[in-house]
Amino acid sequence: MADFTLSKPLFRRKTKASAAPGNIAYALFVLFCFWAGAQLLNLLVHAPGIFEHLMQLQDSDRPRVEIGLGVSTLFGLVPFLAGCAILGVIAFLLRLRRYF
Repeated sequence: MADFTLSKPLFRRKTKASAAPGNIAYALFVLFCFWAGAQLLNLLVHAPGIFEHLMQLQDSDRPRVEIGLGVSTLFGLVPFLAGCAILGVIAFLLRLRRYF
């Protein structure tokens, strides 16, 4: 039976360096953030009166401002999502530029 050898492979696969150290560092960072958040929540839950004191602390020099759900969404969530979209487009364009 004849043996066929090709000079070039049919499907070229780009070999990349391993990203395992970066992935491990990112995972450790996320775990640290979760741990720090859990510690803060644990401190608030188990410290009697601290949360109430923080919530009731008012400065008489400044007027009391109450922000509704619509206003907080408009000025909080919308700029955050717009910024994420802009960063996503920039990252996408940089990735396309690498391949072309």
